[in-house]
Amino acid sequence: MLEDTRTVDAILLDKTGTVTSGKLAVGHTLALNGHSPADVLSLAGAVEAASEHPIAHAIAAAAKSAMPDAGPLLAVKDFSSAPGGGVRGMVALNGAGNGTERTVVAGRTGWLELNGIFPDDAQRRALATEEAGGATAIWVAVDGEPAGIVSLRDTVKPGSAAAIAKLKELGIRPLLLTGDNAAVAAQVATAVGISPEDVFAGVLPEGKVDAVRMLQAQGSTVAMAGDGVNDAAALAQADLGIAMGSGTDVAIEASDLTVMGSDLGQLVQAIELSRKTLATIKTNLFWAFFYNAIGIPVAALVCSTR
Repeated sequence: MLEDTRTVDAILLDKTGTVTSGKLAVGHTLALNGHSPADVLSLAGAVEAASEHPIAHAIAAAAKSAMPDAGPLLAVKDFSSAPGGGVRGMVALNGAGNGTERTVVAGRTGWLELNGIFPDDAQRRALATEEAGGATAIWVAVDGEPAGIVSLRDTVKPGSAAAIAKLKELGIRPLLLTGDNAAVAAQVATAVGISPEDVFAGVLPEGKVDAVRMLQAQGSTVAMAGDGVNDAAALAQADLGIAMGSGTDVAIEASDLTVMGSDLGQLVQAIELSRKTLATIKTNLFWAFFYNAIGIPVAALVCSTR
């Protein structure tokens, strides 16, 4: 692992939770096909509550805070999810067991299409408008038709830009990796100083592994930094996997190195410390060999003259 920190020349940085805070907040909800924004958020929050993704947490929290009586979210059964895709479930409108249920699907466009739901051109333009404004936009479909779009925003961690500048000083090329849309990825990359050509947007979990392999095939020694379940395979594939200490157990288990906090600057410090430690080890080995190379023949000569 120490040797890898010396030779690494490219690092893939997962956006959410690594470069950004990962604490998304719902901006607003756009309703479609006769639904109300409140109903869309309530249904989305109910089905997202069973997911561990930061987007799901944000939507569920917004739905709960919007409830006037601060009661529990609507009950869900038959829940399923797809990493990097979305969630699906049967939501009981007025409590479990009353027979009034809605099939709710929330997630990316591809996830809706896998569930046989195809937004029309006007709806797709509405999603594109949300994304162009720098939002993470999530479809919500009810009973087989698009019902709304939930828009969320994240914030860049205060120390991310300085940490990325330091990585460049160390001779390491930073690249941004995200499942988010290209507009959001471009805004984050600009804010922290990552080149546009070094941004991978709209990447599914398996695509993160492909990105690592592509850079390795180009001759790079690749580090990967992430904190989520979806990052685990890429962390394992990288020459040096670095997990953020605030991340999931799966990510930490798959990594070679774990920093204690969530600040990207700590990652830079870990690389610097590892490189200095390796340099110290090599210096000590040199002087040990030098001492033995000189000392042993001298000692032998002294002994032979007695």
